[in-house]
Amino acid sequence: MAGIRFGSSRAQSKSKKIFVGKLRKTQLVTTFGSGAIVDMPDYSVIIAGTDYWKSFSPVLHEPNLEKMLRVSHFKEPYVSDSNNTESHDILAFRFPYFHFCPDENCGRLMPYWAFGDGKDRTCSNGHTKRNIVPSRFVIACVNGHLEDFPYDWWVHRGDFSECSSENRNNALRISFSDQTGGLESIVIKCKACGATRTMAGCMGKDALRGYHCHGRRPWLGRRKEHNDPDVCTCQMRTLQRGASNVYFSVTASALTIPPWSSKIQQEISRNWENIESILASNPNEENIRYGVQGAFYPLLAQRICSLDELVEEVKRRYAGSGEGEYSGRNLREDEYRVFCMGDYDKETDLQFRISRTDVPEFLEGYIEDIVLAKRLREVLALRGFRRISPEQPNEDDEQFAGYHQDRDCILLSDCELNWLPAIELLGEGLFIRLREDKLVEWETQYGKEYDTMQSRLERSNVGCENFSPRYVLLHTLAHLLIRQLSLECGYSGASLKERIYSTYPDSNVSMAGFLLYTSSSDSDGSLGGLVRKGFPESFEMIFRNMLQEASWCSSDPICIDSKAQGYDSLNYAACHACALLPETSCEMRNCLLDRAAVTGTLTDRGRGFFGALLERREP
Repeated sequence: MAGIRFGSSRAQSKSKKIFVGKLRKTQLVTTFGSGAIVDMPDYSVIIAGTDYWKSFSPVLHEPNLEKMLRVSHFKEPYVSDSNNTESHDILAFRFPYFHFCPDENCGRLMPYWAFGDGKDRTCSNGHTKRNIVPSRFVIACVNGHLEDFPYDWWVHRGDFSECSSENRNNALRISFSDQTGGLESIVIKCKACGATRTMAGCMGKDALRGYHCHGRRPWLGRRKEHNDPDVCTCQMRTLQRGASNVYFSVTASALTIPPWSSKIQQEISRNWENIESILASNPNEENIRYGVQGAFYPLLAQRICSLDELVEEVKRRYAGSGEGEYSGRNLREDEYRVFCMGDYDKETDLQFRISRTDVPEFLEGYIEDIVLAKRLREVLALRGFRRISPEQPNEDDEQFAGYHQDRDCILLSDCELNWLPAIELLGEGLFIRLREDKLVEWETQYGKEYDTMQSRLERSNVGCENFSPRYVLLHTLAHLLIRQLSLECGYSGASLKERIYSTYPDSNVSMAGFLLYTSSSDSDGSLGGLVRKGFPESFEMIFRNMLQEASWCSSDPICIDSKAQGYDSLNYAACHACALLPETSCEMRNCLLDRAAVTGTLTDRGRGFFGALLERREP
């Protein structure tokens, strides 16, 4: 667990650097990363930007992911069990600033520092001390800016002509009606001029029309210089501070594969900063050997490798880090090639070990390979975040007018750093590759069925670079197997994940597989229960049960005949009763699924890739 403390830098005084709670490391690079609002036991806070991270955070390396994200390294959240205020934990700022007193005789609504309490936690306005409550509402825009709900502007409807600024100072009051439980029961009043307005309608998309975004970034601090220097013209939206659309993390991950998973490369990673600067000076061969020998003397003393071998591995690492453009497509193709090797089971490699197993006889015409991934290392990095929309908004979408299209996501810091937050996960998995000839035959016959899905995808803000009918088939099959495996291997559905390897357009690398895996931040990784289900006898039973379960959904025939389900109608036959998974398991937000691609329809089993197997079982 990582401790969360108030910052003691530009936005907070040293006296406020107090311990406010704990979060798991995985939460700090997913649900509650920099820029996320978190309700702690005594405070509502926003996690500070990575500018405030300390140098004590452990450094991680994953060469392929570093190339893809163009960073030199990653940092794990610093973990400390100490309650000492001088420890080097993750920092946070108090947010929202506006709080109210719940006492019905007070009801003051103002910034927390205006209540007069030294610890900024209670109200003592001539009555028994009551703990102040953070505002329920905040406002945000799709450019990531975030600020307090403008209660003053709201209650005066944007017109302050009859209420001077001198009289408005701390004049707001909040009360709650017991006549209804809706937003109309929350009443805001200005004591200075008597203006009154309920919160009814504040959540509408045009409720704040006329109120301009100030470009505020409270995760960097509340002073004016922390605001975004770029003018923002986006429409502000009212959100509840704990709502899921306040923060969507944008992450990227990679598996550590050979040659980077070897014992030698692990040792090189631990000392990479020491040797990289030497190599960057373009030294001669003698100086390289001298530098490597000095930096890796403990490794050479263990006689795991010779100096010549170590020099070659260092050169390989440096050459790999200096390659040109490296994209997510290159990453997936590299991983796919390694899995297709089938056997890489070196005892000295603790980060990647795989072995091929036999394909059950009844699946030999459909599946080319089943590979047991006995040991996997995944590095999951937080690239940034989004607000309001989980995906990058379309340029022609009027409701997101003013979005900065040059930004894929919101930065975690004031300016780009040469590192990103990340965590190391260890686990196991099953890699399944379909027969290319059988898949091409199915695509040729039924590929046109997915033209409508593709046209919808082109109009949606969901991105899928390698969409094709085979992607739909692989993705759906992965979902159905995860659902079945969660019943039989001991892991919950939320703890199993997928990586889809499907051919990219204009690529000479044909891919037709997927990895189902589980990973944990625990140092021991997983327990081997998933790998055991890949052996022929177990896998045949699981696959037969999966086909049987998928052949009928409790929502059929409506579900199986559907051509428009899910987000932006990007699913065909896929609903919560048959194919959808927890969001943490799916790489495509539960989109681009069609159960009929696997099993066929009730009247035409032949349309499904495995439909013939069901026809043999059905009378």
